[in-house]
Amino acid sequence: MSLSTGLTGLQAAQTDLDTIGNNIANVGTDGFKSSTPNFSDVYGASLLGASGGATPGQGVLTSSLSQLFTEGTITQTGNPLDVAINGNGFFQVQTSSGIAYSRDGALQLNASGVLTNDTGAVVMGYSNPASGGGSGNTAATGPLGQIQISQANLAPTATSSLSLDVNLPSTDAQIDTATVPFAINNPLSYNESTTTTIYDSLGTPSTLTTYFTQVSGSGSPPQWQTHWGLTSASGTLISSGSGATLTFNSSGALTSGSGTISVASLPTGAAPLSIAQTFTGTTLSNLPFAVTSLSNNGNGGGQFSGLQLAANGNVIAQYSNGSTKVMGTIALANFQNPQGLVAIPGNNWLASTASGQAVINPPGTAGLGSLEAGALEGSNVDLSTQLVNLIVAQQAYQANVQGINVDQQDVQKLLQLQ
Repeated sequence: MSLSTGLTGLQAAQTDLDTIGNNIANVGTDGFKSSTPNFSDVYGASLLGASGGATPGQGVLTSSLSQLFTEGTITQTGNPLDVAINGNGFFQVQTSSGIAYSRDGALQLNASGVLTNDTGAVVMGYSNPASGGGSGNTAATGPLGQIQISQANLAPTATSSLSLDVNLPSTDAQIDTATVPFAINNPLSYNESTTTTIYDSLGTPSTLTTYFTQVSGSGSPPQWQTHWGLTSASGTLISSGSGATLTFNSSGALTSGSGTISVASLPTGAAPLSIAQTFTGTTLSNLPFAVTSLSNNGNGGGQFSGLQLAANGNVIAQYSNGSTKVMGTIALANFQNPQGLVAIPGNNWLASTASGQAVINPPGTAGLGSLEAGALEGSNVDLSTQLVNLIVAQQAYQANVQGINVDQQDVQKLLQLQ
């Protein structure tokens, strides 16, 4: 073995030791991907061609360093801003050096309310978010940019639409409305009632009570008249009026019935109320009275209370009144050849000509993984395997050192012959 051949073996073994050492050092690094050096043998070109006979090799070279992009273990952390990618993809982040890509989902808000990772790199996403809060979505649109989180109070919304679906008992007694006209303070003038909270333009809640009266002699099945009464939080009646008349077919399905609740003056000084009340899913049967569905588009004002990350990448602001608002959608990137990515400090990679350009889409689309909130992806380093590899690399290093020592001794003996 020549000295130069042994030196190449020594250098290759050192590269192997360095790579294994780096893997072991990052066994606890979130989103870290282990690497493996690839070696190739070295042969000199012979002018004698194939007939020149076999020639010994001249050593070994490190041809490349392969990254293993298998997923690390996903661990629950309980932090709502921690997020792991369950499947393919990388977060796209804006660093001081430009665009980079990462699997590290330890996210936070900076002093400006911008979503960043724990190194301060800005997480890129869509300002026009994906619809829905679950794993299914309609793709987000618009240019990529930073996701700005506003912690301003949520303004109140006056109720303008109220959908109330109930089951009305056909067994209720029919009421002769000519003899017993409807009156809120007369329970004999109606059969059933239900209440719901509605909001004015200032966010002040009031209680809306809807009354149902089965009218005798109104047909078969009988019609049901509705009335309403609006009361303040203290129980004071604000306004009242007649609502829709509900008609049903012989199967108990609603055939007509909708109305408008109008309140011109409110004690809070809020704008007048005009509420479209519908009863679309209301039924008539022998079952007891029950509210089967209720939908109210109004709400009181709310204070920002926290953030939630959805599987489809939506960043959802939560408010004290129970309302939510989507602030943006985190984008994920994928590459034709992830092996071509160039690792840089900060748990990041850079795109290269070998990796190809990044293809950007929302999570859960185009083969990308979904997001798992409150969790982080750990390193994919298998410590047991690395420790075994470390022993093998150390033996290779020692063997090459021994080979160099033997060559040195042979050279020394030749020098002594002169």
